[in-house]
Amino acid sequence: MKAAIYSRKSKFSEKGESVENQIEMCKEYLNRNYTNIEEIKVYEDEGFSGGNINRPEFKKLLTDAKKNKFNVLICYRLDRISRNVADFSNTIEELQRHSIDFISIKEQFDTSSPMGRAMMNIAAVFAQLERETIAERVRDNMLELAKTGRWLGGTAPIGYKSEAVKYFNQDGKDKKMFKLTQITEEIETVKLIYKLYLEKRGFASVATYLCKNKYKGKNGGEFSRATVEQIIINPVYCISDENIFNWFKDEGALTCGNPDGVHGLMVYNKRNQGGKKPNPIDQWIVAVGKHEGVISSSTWLKCQNILRENRAKSSPRSGTGNKFLLSGMVVCGECGSGMSSWSHYNKNKDFMERYYRCNLRNRASNRCRNKMLNAYKAEEYVENYLLDLDMSTLLHMYKSNKKRALNKNAVKNQLSKLKKQLDKNNKIIKGLVRKFALIGEDTKLIQIVKTEIDNTNIENDEIKNKISELTTSMESFEIREEFVGIVKEALSNFKKFYKLVDIEAKRVLIKSLVKNIVWHGNTETIEINPITNNKPLPQGTVKRRSN
Repeated sequence: MKAAIYSRKSKFSEKGESVENQIEMCKEYLNRNYTNIEEIKVYEDEGFSGGNINRPEFKKLLTDAKKNKFNVLICYRLDRISRNVADFSNTIEELQRHSIDFISIKEQFDTSSPMGRAMMNIAAVFAQLERETIAERVRDNMLELAKTGRWLGGTAPIGYKSEAVKYFNQDGKDKKMFKLTQITEEIETVKLIYKLYLEKRGFASVATYLCKNKYKGKNGGEFSRATVEQIIINPVYCISDENIFNWFKDEGALTCGNPDGVHGLMVYNKRNQGGKKPNPIDQWIVAVGKHEGVISSSTWLKCQNILRENRAKSSPRSGTGNKFLLSGMVVCGECGSGMSSWSHYNKNKDFMERYYRCNLRNRASNRCRNKMLNAYKAEEYVENYLLDLDMSTLLHMYKSNKKRALNKNAVKNQLSKLKKQLDKNNKIIKGLVRKFALIGEDTKLIQIVKTEIDNTNIENDEIKNKISELTTSMESFEIREEFVGIVKEALSNFKKFYKLVDIEAKRVLIKSLVKNIVWHGNTETIEINPITNNKPLPQGTVKRRSN
C-alpha cells in the first residue's frame, strides 16, 4: 500500500501547524493505523492560500493521483486541501474515480464510508464560511491601514521610491512603516505625460513622443502604450482635495482621511486577493497618503474623462489584429521589441497590404532600422514549416526514446540495489545492537561493535544521498516524458485540425508548438523557436499592445 501526505500553510512558519508538524502527525497516524505501508510520498505547499487549487505541489498530487501512484491520501485538516466547497468536492470526486481513500486526522473523516463522505462535505461548507469571514477581516484591516496612508510595499510607481519611516505606536514601541518619496527626474516625466495626454488625447501618441525623445521608464525601459495608461489611471499622483474625494464617492469607493490639497492619494483593495485581477472602483478604499501629490485633481479628472470618451468610441481599426495569424508571436530581431500588425488598403492595386512592424521603430524610427515583415509571406512560411514538421526535428535536443528508456531502466535498477543494500545494513545494525546485551563488560568487544555500527551508519548516509539523487533523476525522466507527450499531442492536433478551423483556433494551435518567431530584416530570415527550444530572446523594449 502506498500513501500520500499533503500539507499546506498560508504563511512560512515553524510554529503551530507548520508543514513539518502536519507531516509528522500524518506519519504518526499512518504508523498507528496501518501495518502495510510500503511507501509514503509527501507533497508540501508553504506560503499558498487555500482559496483556490492553484498550488504547485497540489497540482502534482492530482497528476500523480490520476496515475494511481498512491492508494490513500491523508492530511492534517480538511481545509489544508481547500477552503472552497466546489474545489474540495471536485478533488474528492477525482480521488474516488481512481479508488483513492482520503483521511483527515483532525476531523477523523474517512471517505471509505458514506457517513464520512457526508460529514466531510458539511465540514467543507464551514471551511468556506471561515474563508469568507477571513475576507471580511482582511477588508477591515485594509480600512485600518488606509487611515495611516502608508505604502504597503511592492514596486513603487514611476516618480517615487519606497522609504522606511520610524514611529512610536500607542504602547510607545518603536515601529516602522513605509511611505513614498519623490524622485525628481521621474516626477518631471510623469508631469510631462499628463500634459502630453491632454494635448494628444491618446496613449500611443504619448508613448511615441517619449520614445522618440529618449525618455526612459522606471528600470530604463522604453515607454509603451500600456505604461502610459497605467500612469494616467493611477490616483497616486493626484493631489487630495474635496473635488477628487467627491468623485470617488460618486463612483462608489470608500474614502478615508482629510484631503489637504498637498498629499497624494493611496488606493487600497485595488486588486483581488490573488493580486492579478483589478477590483472595480466601488470596492476601492481611497485614502490620503503620506506622500506629496503632483497632479491637480482637475487635471487628473480631465484625463479620466478623455479616457472614457476614447473607450466609448468604436475604433475603425478595432479587431484588425485578429486578421493576423501570428499576432503576438513576432519579435524584432534587431531591438527585441514586439512586432504588431499593420494594414493598409491599396486602392490602385485593389489589395489589402498586411505587415508586422517593430513597435519601437513605429514610435522612434531613429532607434531601430528593422524592416517590416510581409504578413502574407510570413504566415505561409510558418504554416508550411509546421505542417511539414515531425517529432524527430521538434525534439532534436532530446536523446532517442530507446536510449532514454535504457537510462531510465538503469536508474531504476540502481535504485532497487541501493534500497536492498540499505535494508541489509539496517538488519546488520539491529543484529549488532542485540549483541550489546550479550557482550557484558568486555570494553574491547564493545568498541569493535560500536565502530562497526558507526561505519554501517556512515555507509547508510551515503546510500541515502545516492537514493535521493537517483529519485530526483527518476522524477526528471517522468517530467521529460510528460513534456514529450504534451508536444506529441500538440503536433498531432496541429496536423489534424489546422486546415479545418478558423484563424483564432489556428493561432492557438501555432502557439501550442511555437514560443516565438524572430524577424531578422537585414538578412530577411524568420527564426521559428519551438517550445522545445530554450534559446533566450533579445531583450524586449517595447511590448505589443494586448488585445
